[in-house]
Amino acid sequence: MNTNMHNESLRGGSPLLHSGLKTALALMMPMLIAAFTVLSLHMPTAIAAPGAHGPNGEHLDAPPTAGSTAQRPRVTAQSDVFELVAELHEGELSIMIDRFDTNEPLLGAEVEVESAGIKAKATFHGDLGDYALDDEKLLALLKKPGEHALVFTIVASNASDLLDGVLVNAADSAAHGHDHDHAHTWEMVLIALAILLGVVGAFLLWRRVRSPSHLGGPGRANSVVMLALLPVSFLGFITLASWHSAALAAPGAHGPNGEHLDAPAGPPSGSALARLPDGSVNVPKIAQRRMAIRTVLAPESEAAMTTELPGRVIMDPNAGGRVQAVHGGKLEAGPKGLPVAGQRVSKGEVLAYVRHHAEPYALGAQQAQLVDLQAQRKLAEQRVIRLDSLEGTVPRKDIEGAREEAASLKEREARIAQSLNAREVLSSPADGVVARVDAVLGQVLEARDIVFEVVDPRRVLVEATTADATLSDHVSTATLQGIEGVQLNLIGAARMLRDGVLPLTFSARPQKSQTTLPLAVGQPVTVLAQTRQRIKGIVLPAQAVVRTPSNEPSVWIKSGPERFIPQPIQYRFLDARTVVVTQGLSPDNRVVVQGAPLIAQIR
Repeated sequence: MNTNMHNESLRGGSPLLHSGLKTALALMMPMLIAAFTVLSLHMPTAIAAPGAHGPNGEHLDAPPTAGSTAQRPRVTAQSDVFELVAELHEGELSIMIDRFDTNEPLLGAEVEVESAGIKAKATFHGDLGDYALDDEKLLALLKKPGEHALVFTIVASNASDLLDGVLVNAADSAAHGHDHDHAHTWEMVLIALAILLGVVGAFLLWRRVRSPSHLGGPGRANSVVMLALLPVSFLGFITLASWHSAALAAPGAHGPNGEHLDAPAGPPSGSALARLPDGSVNVPKIAQRRMAIRTVLAPESEAAMTTELPGRVIMDPNAGGRVQAVHGGKLEAGPKGLPVAGQRVSKGEVLAYVRHHAEPYALGAQQAQLVDLQAQRKLAEQRVIRLDSLEGTVPRKDIEGAREEAASLKEREARIAQSLNAREVLSSPADGVVARVDAVLGQVLEARDIVFEVVDPRRVLVEATTADATLSDHVSTATLQGIEGVQLNLIGAARMLRDGVLPLTFSARPQKSQTTLPLAVGQPVTVLAQTRQRIKGIVLPAQAVVRTPSNEPSVWIKSGPERFIPQPIQYRFLDARTVVVTQGLSPDNRVVVQGAPLIAQIR
């Protein structure tokens, strides 16, 4: 009996052992696949050309960063006079200084830096507008790992100040990152040991199955124990892998460069333009110089309340007019040819002619009348000659009557002859510029057709509309939104509704620095009517207001040397160039008044 069982085991093993072996292999497969996956996720940096370097000495197999300056030690400092950003390079400490209130670069000043009793003066570079400190002793001190307190003495032509800051050498962060890399290495070692334990258990179980002594009591017990080790090892591997993944993203975890993965995103440490998750924007000093960013500490004040009115530009009836054909006819060129749009003309200047053409029947009747008048004129002239020869015997009144009749017939003949070849003269009604031309040689015109319009570009009117009948009593001055160089004066307001609104008429005049108005007749405009009522707020240039992606008006506030925060506001226009912010700002905010659209485009 025992011999038969032994032979059976040699031929293929008992069903129990075959089942155990299959179970062991089934448990090993997912464990090996998971182990391969985890190892492959941690191997890319080791595969991608280890030791490769770029032109600046950077590791090409290292994870991408914001730039080489992202690892350079930097220090920022500010006061109510100046603000600066200093960055430690290989051979110098580069310092950029701006005025605190306007963000205007400070150029040509005297800058001295002190740290640990070592003083050195910085040299101004006009190409970049920075101050470079290249003192060997001070640079050697700053390159040492640790925190270095710096005192900057700034002396300009009209101001001076002392600024202090702390420069932290990046070597500490690198060492901190290496420590965490070693900790992650030990985690990988533990995972590898768990995998190895499972593989060894599987191998020993396979050897036990192949051995004839597995039928005995101790051999069978050992096989069962080793079979049980496989799920235990697999569970241990899963536990370690889960703990390892949680450790990578748990509080206090660090990335490959030593950064805290669980820390909130803050401004980049380098000189990269970036929009942060909170909506603020990081703009390095060098980029602020290129973008010409300017700020202002605008105080709260009172300004005249304004009202926006829709309007359009119309012709001044006393400084322009229309040229129309009184009767129909064929258009002919004037002495200088037909004028074109934009051509300057003077009052009374002949622009074109209109030659009239009568109907054939009417033309024949006129010609017949002309022949009859010619015959009557000849008879009257002969009668005058006879009466003159009988002077003294014929009453004087008869002779004079004959003469008057002959002269009248002659004049009637001339007028009818002229009417047969008559043409109408189209002349300019005023001095100005031809604004509209609807004329072509040979064109046939009807009565009252508009051929030309002449406008004086220095005198036009702006007609605005409002539903408030009392607004005209409170308007003091007015301007046009988005159009500079135009002065508006209220002429009057109509007292009859037209399409449900009341028209207000303003005269437009160019300012002293201009000779013409940047307006065209028919152009739609927005009139900013300033009333005598006052409103409190912060007055800013109109270019400081930008639109967010959600089309909400906002301004950019400078909260640090290189950080800008968008601030939603409510505002009203004062004139074409200024606005008053009524809500959203306080007087101590540094508002960007130049370059705000450029900051809004940073993504």
